[in-house]
Amino acid sequence: MRRSWGEEARQEMAQLAPLAGDWVVTEQDYGQDGNWHTAETRYRETTRFLLDGMALRIDPAERPAKPWRLETTIQYDQNRDVFRLVALDDTWGNLDVFEGDFDADGHLSVTNLRVDTPYVSPDGSRTHFRLTFILTDNDHNSLVIESTGDGGETWRPFQRLDRVRFGSEAH
Repeated sequence: MRRSWGEEARQEMAQLAPLAGDWVVTEQDYGQDGNWHTAETRYRETTRFLLDGMALRIDPAERPAKPWRLETTIQYDQNRDVFRLVALDDTWGNLDVFEGDFDADGHLSVTNLRVDTPYVSPDGSRTHFRLTFILTDNDHNSLVIESTGDGGETWRPFQRLDRVRFGSEAH
């Protein structure tokens, strides 16, 4: 039996409460050598609930180490029982749409496969992405980004964002 419309979405979104707050972010890119390489610059990022808990927004950070900024919003679509993430960058201007749910390990995992909003390279090849939010504890979380060029048959590491709550002793 369906809960009330707004209450269902709020309850699903409440699972993401550990993501809300101010974070120090360390980026790692996956290299051709098969190793993670940490970016030189860490930056601050803020994640906050919007619309009475109906959405979670990761505000774009001022990032001197990267050429782009990303604005991300996550919400729960109670009509389709799926989490949806939209991301807009200030370089290509693409509005990427991802959909998914919590996986067997308890991580929110979303892809842009069904919606088909890939990155299209100049040679016409299409790269889709899978974003997995790993909620370690209240002071730590990670976003693991993987890519696929074969429609999701195989995934390869792309980037990892490790977040530590600003002001926590672990930072």
